[in-house]
Amino acid sequence: MASGLSDLLTRHRTGLTEQDVVTALEIALSAAHDGGTALLTDAEVAYLREHGGPGVPAALGDRDPADLRRVSADAAVDRVAAAVSGSFSLEEAAHLLGVDRTRISHRLRAGTLWSFTLGRHRRIPRWQILPDGSVLPGLSTLVPAIPVGIEPATVAAFMSTPQGDLGDQAPSRFLAGGGDPRVVAELVADLGRW
Repeated sequence: MASGLSDLLTRHRTGLTEQDVVTALEIALSAAHDGGTALLTDAEVAYLREHGGPGVPAALGDRDPADLRRVSADAAVDRVAAAVSGSFSLEEAAHLLGVDRTRISHRLRAGTLWSFTLGRHRRIPRWQILPDGSVLPGLSTLVPAIPVGIEPATVAAFMSTPQGDLGDQAPSRFLAGGGDPRVVAELVADLGRW
């Protein structure tokens, strides 16, 4: 009998396996716990509360390290869920665009469509495909500027957030309206500098 996760992935036709999601969660959870702001252990918090001097207990507040780890784990799960729900499988993208799956692969290799890997599968972020089934204009200029290794959620948030440099339009709306993709490419390249 299939697990609840496997049933969920099948029911929503994600094209992902349970192992793909587990692998993505492992990476996200490891990054959350191995990042530059490592969480303190219970013993470290107790020591700091007792010996840290004035102001340390207030700075630590009521933070329980176990609660912080849960919050971090929840955020990692949310990132993986957002990556799945905010993207299409290559087959889904091909269907939406009315092309063969090999055309999607060609576009990916040519840099005219952007993807990320989840488990063993490549995913196409939804923001690249317009509601009318066409591709967002300007991707051939934008895709090469997307920093290597950037989180898909970061790019998705950027593409949907109004930018002052674009007349307070979201980059996806700006491009869909015929805006200059070079301007958006410069902005997206800056995401990798922070």
